[in-house]
Amino acid sequence: MPEQCVPLWRYLPSGNARLWRIMFFEPDLLVCENRLQETGRTCFTSLSLRSGKEILKDFSLDDHAHGIVGESGMTGLETARGNLFYIHGYQDHSPEHRGIWAVDPHKAEVVWARPEAAFVANLKEGMLVYTAGSFAGFPERSYFLLDVKSGEVLDTIGDDAAKVNDLRLGALRDEKLQKVELPAVQNSGSMGAGSPVEGFRESIEQSSLLVTVTHSAAKDGKTFNATIEAYRDNRKVYEDTLASGTRVPSVNYFLLRGVILYYIRGMNELISVRLQ
Repeated sequence: MPEQCVPLWRYLPSGNARLWRIMFFEPDLLVCENRLQETGRTCFTSLSLRSGKEILKDFSLDDHAHGIVGESGMTGLETARGNLFYIHGYQDHSPEHRGIWAVDPHKAEVVWARPEAAFVANLKEGMLVYTAGSFAGFPERSYFLLDVKSGEVLDTIGDDAAKVNDLRLGALRDEKLQKVELPAVQNSGSMGAGSPVEGFRESIEQSSLLVTVTHSAAKDGKTFNATIEAYRDNRKVYEDTLASGTRVPSVNYFLLRGVILYYIRGMNELISVRLQ
């Protein structure tokens, strides 16, 4: 029987915040977007992948970008690349993103900002963004290629739609940049809040490793439970309750990065487990 795996470390956000999103970047760091449900406000914490130690704790753009994030004041994690992570704001009265702020977690500061721009894609050459404007009363977008380290304009593309489309075809996927594998859903059935679920499963398979999350309806028939299990060479080496009594199934709450499993338990606790 293989040795049972145990967590390397655990992380809980401050203030009972919900752990909304995580991203990985160099050198061996990850960043967590933590959202306070009562206010919708966000802060960001960067952790060491090896130890779970907080390198940057509860970073808020409110302290660095007064009055230019948008009327809602909400921010989110846009992407991560090199040794920086990038935060976006929102357009007023719209779910669309606006603004890019590049953060160095070791310096705990914004190293460059483009509050007028919106992120489109990561390219090998840089970061594709656009600025919104209007011509003769009609909205239009002007595209630029930015240096990811400095935020400086490398190329002005303007409204050349054909060139923009060609560039987007070569976009780098976040999974590739972050070297992660995400789960696929099987037998999803009905996943709406308050609706019954005939068990369905998410899974990631990599070489000799298999990680699954099984979702099922709770006894009350209105909420959902989820169990995470990891197998090495077809033998179970790890198991935990990922969620219980949630209004909707906790889908896409785990990933693999190499042989390290990361998952969010109870929507607010990040756990790291080495599976080999």
